[in-house]
Amino acid sequence: VKRSSTTLQRDPEAVLEIEVKPGWKAGTKVTFAGEGDEIGNTGRAQNVVFVIREKKHGTFTREGSNLLHHARIPLVDALTGFKIDVPSLDNRILRVNVRDMVTPSYTKIVRGEGMPSTKTPDTKGDLIITFDVFYPRSIDESAREQLKSLLPRA
Repeated sequence: VKRSSTTLQRDPEAVLEIEVKPGWKAGTKVTFAGEGDEIGNTGRAQNVVFVIREKKHGTFTREGSNLLHHARIPLVDALTGFKIDVPSLDNRILRVNVRDMVTPSYTKIVRGEGMPSTKTPDTKGDLIITFDVFYPRSIDESAREQLKSLLPRA
């Protein structure tokens, strides 16, 4: 701490450490009371406030305590079922079995694989997987006729 005749200044090299807790959301504030420079000539130091920002993730989007994941699958998988591997935040691979037919609004929910709750760290949100079905560029006439005979007309 340096004191001149008019102000009190904190050491500009001071290090303040923050232990970011699992599950903290964007906008969470961490305050270090009285660790800033003096307020005017009052002799009282300002607070230093850090605001948590979330870094964009390559696999997930966060929605509260839930994690959203978007997967692309081929049409045959959407119709017949499949297994998909999704990496978790703690470096596990989650093998998710999808037996249902994947329709445009279909989502697969994996309970307890989302973000931890800040109030109860043992409780986690869910992993919510949505799907984008891609179609083959073309199919030959024989395959087309087989599909017509196999698939019901709603």
